[in-house]
Amino acid sequence: MNSYLGRILLVDDDEKVRNFYTATFTRAGYTTIAVSDLASMREALSKYSFDAVFLDLKLGRENGIDGLPYVLKTAPFTMVFILSSQNSIDKAIECIDRGANWYFTKGTEPDDILTKLASYLEGKSEVGEKSSVEPWRENLVGTSKAINETAETILKLRDVDSTVLILGESGTGKEVVARALHKASTRANARFEAINCGAIPENLLESELFGHKKGSFTDAKADRKGIFEICDKGTLLLDEIGDMPLALQTKLLRVLQEKQVQPVGASTAVKIETRVIAATHRDILDEVKSGRFREDLYYRLSVVMVQIPALRHRKEDIPLLVDHFLSKFNKRFKKTINRPSQSTMSRLMNYDWPGNIRELQNAIERGIVLSGDGNLSVDDMFSHLKFGEAAVPTKVVSEEGFLDHPFFDLPLTDAKQAFEKTYIERLLKLNRGNVAELARRSGRYRADLYRVIERYGIDVDSYRQES
Repeated sequence: MNSYLGRILLVDDDEKVRNFYTATFTRAGYTTIAVSDLASMREALSKYSFDAVFLDLKLGRENGIDGLPYVLKTAPFTMVFILSSQNSIDKAIECIDRGANWYFTKGTEPDDILTKLASYLEGKSEVGEKSSVEPWRENLVGTSKAINETAETILKLRDVDSTVLILGESGTGKEVVARALHKASTRANARFEAINCGAIPENLLESELFGHKKGSFTDAKADRKGIFEICDKGTLLLDEIGDMPLALQTKLLRVLQEKQVQPVGASTAVKIETRVIAATHRDILDEVKSGRFREDLYYRLSVVMVQIPALRHRKEDIPLLVDHFLSKFNKRFKKTINRPSQSTMSRLMNYDWPGNIRELQNAIERGIVLSGDGNLSVDDMFSHLKFGEAAVPTKVVSEEGFLDHPFFDLPLTDAKQAFEKTYIERLLKLNRGNVAELARRSGRYRADLYRVIERYGIDVDSYRQES
């Protein structure tokens, strides 16, 4: 038997289940007390200190979740894990929202339960790193309907070479999905590259994509392969494809149709077998209608479209994402910062995350770096925000005041532009003209923001002078 690891209270009305889990935990080195109802649970909690409680949701005529408040009140430092025969995402969300640390179905492998238990008791999580998780899905964290549908789409596409267009707001994880698609495909052992079409100056982008011959322009001192050729037989992500100049869109369309590229200054083309995935945060159909994006290229790219939802629309994934980033940054910084408390997690769940997963990741990293007591705090995670006493704003204006905003008197296209200009100006004022901070706060690339600033004629220097 292993050395003593802790004391567990198991609450389940099925004797066979109690015997099974008691044997499982005991063999692993835990002292286990098993009871069959809530009254016995309360009695045990009054006598002993437990490291963890495993609570069945269906206890005869009792509802196990009704015992959760008592555990949280009388044993606030005890981990609570729900055991249930129901494989219900909604029920799991409810339990976690009410303070449980995790939710297991009774079909979960005992080793997986022990791994999760050990990770919590050690103050860290190993979500996304269990051997049972397929490598391609390690960073595709979540159990929401949207993420599961995305995973199903990836599996359907793993053995085909169709182009894919990934749509979603900045920070939603479009590159994560693209990498997962590559890892799941038959090209997994070939090269994956990502290029941001909005971050490279127009006069250099063509050379980056297609390559060039020596002497084809002033700085072309040697032949150079473009990223299409470098990724031959692999996968290329064209990120922020909506920002690609029209002239290059025409050349890209030809590459996709003919499966060959012609380097700048070359007289002959080079055959390629590169799979293309494109991504954008823009409303690509609006871009097509406005004439800023070629319609024929849109149809060529969008053989399959994957829509990544904003984090505010998949909040049930937040606890899993928090655990994922906590594990990642604990290892990077060699720390053992604990999982957020119930109240802190509640704040994270109630925040709308305008910067999506990227903002959540940054918040967890910031909280770990600034933590002085081994715990994540809201003040540390949101120390960069200045909203008075509330570090995480729930609403900046009242709903009534919001509905009276003049944006609603404008056509939708004009309202979007008016809001975008106001949003940029507001953040520039808060950040004293710091464009790097503006990019981080808005989840946009600096090159993209400079184009927006130029489009609206915003004087960045004036905000620096105000400080």
